[in-house]
Amino acid sequence: MPRRLSMRSVSCWIPASCLLLALTGCIAPSGSGSGDAAYVSRVDDPQAKALYHYGRFRLLFDEGKNEEAEAALREAIGFDPENEELRFELAEFYIEIDQIKQAVRVVEDILIRNPDSAKAHLRLGNAYFNSRQPERSIPHFRKLLERDPNQEQIRLHLAIALARSGEAGQAIEELKDLLRRAPDSQPGRLALARLYRETKLDALAIEEYRTLIQRHPDLTQVSLELGLLYEERRQWNDALSVFRAALARDPLEFSLRHHLARVYVGMKRYADALSELQTIVELNPEDLDARRKIGLIYLEQEKWDKSIAVFREMLAMQPDLEPVRYYLGTALERKDDWAAALEAFRQIAPDSPLYDDAVAHMSYIYVQTGRSADAVALLEERLRKPDARPQIYYYLAVLHLGGGDKHKALAVLDQGLASYPDDPDLLYEKALILERLGDSAKARETMRLVIAAEPDHAEALNFLAYAMAEEKIDLPEAAAMAERAVALKPAGHILDTLGWVYYRLGRFEEARKAIEEAIRLLPDDDIIHEHLGDVLMALGKQGPARGAYQKALELNPDNQSVRDKLQRLGRPE
Repeated sequence: MPRRLSMRSVSCWIPASCLLLALTGCIAPSGSGSGDAAYVSRVDDPQAKALYHYGRFRLLFDEGKNEEAEAALREAIGFDPENEELRFELAEFYIEIDQIKQAVRVVEDILIRNPDSAKAHLRLGNAYFNSRQPERSIPHFRKLLERDPNQEQIRLHLAIALARSGEAGQAIEELKDLLRRAPDSQPGRLALARLYRETKLDALAIEEYRTLIQRHPDLTQVSLELGLLYEERRQWNDALSVFRAALARDPLEFSLRHHLARVYVGMKRYADALSELQTIVELNPEDLDARRKIGLIYLEQEKWDKSIAVFREMLAMQPDLEPVRYYLGTALERKDDWAAALEAFRQIAPDSPLYDDAVAHMSYIYVQTGRSADAVALLEERLRKPDARPQIYYYLAVLHLGGGDKHKALAVLDQGLASYPDDPDLLYEKALILERLGDSAKARETMRLVIAAEPDHAEALNFLAYAMAEEKIDLPEAAAMAERAVALKPAGHILDTLGWVYYRLGRFEEARKAIEEAIRLLPDDDIIHEHLGDVLMALGKQGPARGAYQKALELNPDNQSVRDKLQRLGRPE
């Protein structure tokens, strides 16, 4: 049934005499045969005619005759064109039948007739606000606040509209103004906290959240948001404190326990995380998300049997949980239960988003069990079907590379890049193969494509920096790349690259520090020890250089380059 529109707002403009006429005069006299329309046509009072047609509108609308109802209401407006309430009734009618644009036009027409209509500004502001046109709602909310600056809800809507229009600074100022006028405004303070968070002003957001919790400790959502902000900032102890305090007030709020468990995982306090999740399962055995997290923690702890038991129990409860079946296969694979793992992965449907991952795992299992040909066949079969993901090309290329066929591996990568030209993994592997094939220039060119696709690819930056140092080209750019790679991933081999670039630039002391740190991280790499020897020689420290070369030769007796350098040094004095 259509919503019954209110007549309360309309009755205020109808004189008592017209109400009496509406009750008595609009009924055709007995035997007249002319009907209501004939009688009302003889009535001279326009307001009475407007009321008559409004009554028709109400009846027709209740009967679901929307077109006739609209016509009746427009006739009512025609008899009383200055009546705003009838026009607002028309706008409400359009909203009711989901013709929002028509409703907006009606209210805009009201504003043309009466630019100071607060009701029209409110209706238009809300209409634009709710129809994702926040920038158009702003002038209407401002107009309302000019009339009454203390309208909390209007100022809140104005601030949100400003924020959605990209005017975060103005939105913050409006919310501050709101809180100066109404310091206890819970919606205003929460909106300010969220806006600070969205604009990365975390310290200010935390301050507002804390104020809210102090004044309204029962607001679980506020505690969740503050705890999550701490969690994102890896302020584990602060997050822990917030979630624990909220749980003390509301021990049955499972979302708090889920977040608390996640914080414990972030702190690597797996036993505490398991305790919280197990409490959830005890209180709510149907919470599959808690069970899933328990299984994943066991997987992280390499407690294969426990994780397998959890995942199997979940599948017994709900067999169509494909992510859980994937986790089960992974746990079985880690346990080296190859047959059971294969069976789990085979049950993942071809139309599943996890299917290609399952194929990759199955190919890995085939390789581990001495069935490399089956692995190749499985991956090639997948590539004959549409929409294979990049990783399938990658794994097949790696298999060919492992079998010593670089050209076949390169062909597979090119096939994948035809479909995924910007995939960083395919590009990176192609660059490595090109380098092995002796095409250094093409390798560097391809590695630049990796960085274009993924600017923070530390390994690609490292490769390029080292290659440029070896070729002694663009050394300042190589240094910048190596420094960025170290910032992204301070691993031993990347620190060695940085040191080697510094060496090529003649920055020997910086080179020594970087390479010594690389040796601390990778003490058994003969090349890094050789690089240290070269740097020490450049610093005029022949004795320590000889020691570095001897360590390199000890680690790799086949390193002819080191043998030659030691021979040139001669015997120690």
